[in-house]
Amino acid sequence: MSWTTWIKRPIFLAAVALFCLGGLTTKANLLSTFPQMGDLERWAVFSLGGNVTAGDTGTGTSDIFGDVGVAGNGNITLTGTSTIHGNLYYETRGKLTLSGKSKITGTIHHDASSDSQLDNGVTEATNTSNAAFALPVTPTYASLTNVQLSGQQNITISGAPGQTVVLKLQNFSISSGTFTLSGSATTNFVINVSKQFSLTNHAQIILTGGVAWDDVLFNIRGGGTDVTMAGGSVLNGILMANNRTVALSGQALVRGEVVGDKVSLTGGAQVNRPPITSP
Repeated sequence: MSWTTWIKRPIFLAAVALFCLGGLTTKANLLSTFPQMGDLERWAVFSLGGNVTAGDTGTGTSDIFGDVGVAGNGNITLTGTSTIHGNLYYETRGKLTLSGKSKITGTIHHDASSDSQLDNGVTEATNTSNAAFALPVTPTYASLTNVQLSGQQNITISGAPGQTVVLKLQNFSISSGTFTLSGSATTNFVINVSKQFSLTNHAQIILTGGVAWDDVLFNIRGGGTDVTMAGGSVLNGILMANNRTVALSGQALVRGEVVGDKVSLTGGAQVNRPPITSP
C-alpha cells in the first residue's frame, strides 16, 4: 500500500464517522428536552391514579395498541370487545376485571417488580409535567393564550430545526378545526394548558415537516374538568393530564400516548402508539 493510500484511508474513515455522527442528530424527540421522561414514552396508556376503563357503547370497539400501565389503585376494567393489543402492568393492590369478549393479547404483569416500574412511571410523569410547565414561552407565540377553533378554522404553529416551541395557554378547544404543528425531525413542541382541553366534531391535530408524535407534548396542568376527545377527533402526540381524567369517546383517536390520573375509552375510541423512529 502506497504512502498516499495510507493518508487517504484515515481521511475516508473520519468522513464516514462524521457522517454517522451527523445521522445520530437527525432525530431528537422530547426525551432530549426532558431527560426526566426516562422510559415514560414506552406506554400507550399510563394512569397515575388507576381506574382505567375501556368498553363499547354500540358504536365500535375501544382498543389500545401498545402497553398499558396502571399505577395508583391499580384498577382496570375492560368490557364488551375492548382489547389491549400489548402488555398490561397493574399494581398488586389493584383488580383486573374482564367481561364480554374483552381481552389482553400480551403478558399481564401483576407483581412487586411491576409495582416498582409503575411507581417510577408516576415520578417520570410528574417531573416531566413540572419541567414542561417551567419552560419559558416562545416569544413568537407569547400573545397566544387561547386556542379556540370551530367550523373550518385552522392555525399553524411553526418551529425551526432544533427548536423547542413552547405555548402557555388557558384553554385549548377545537370543534371541526385543524391545529397544525410544522417543523423538522429535530423540532419539539410543548403546549401547556391550564384550564379546558376539548376536541370534538372531527377536530384534527396534524404534524408536518418531519415532526413525529414523540416530538409533541400537550401538558394539561392541575385539576379541573375532564380532558375530552370525541366525535372522530384525532390527536398526534403525547396527551398528559396527570391530575385529571382523560375521556376518549365516539371514535376519537390518539396516535401516540395518553397519560392521565384516570383514563376512559368508550364508543370506538382508540389509542395507537406508533414505534419511535430511530435516528
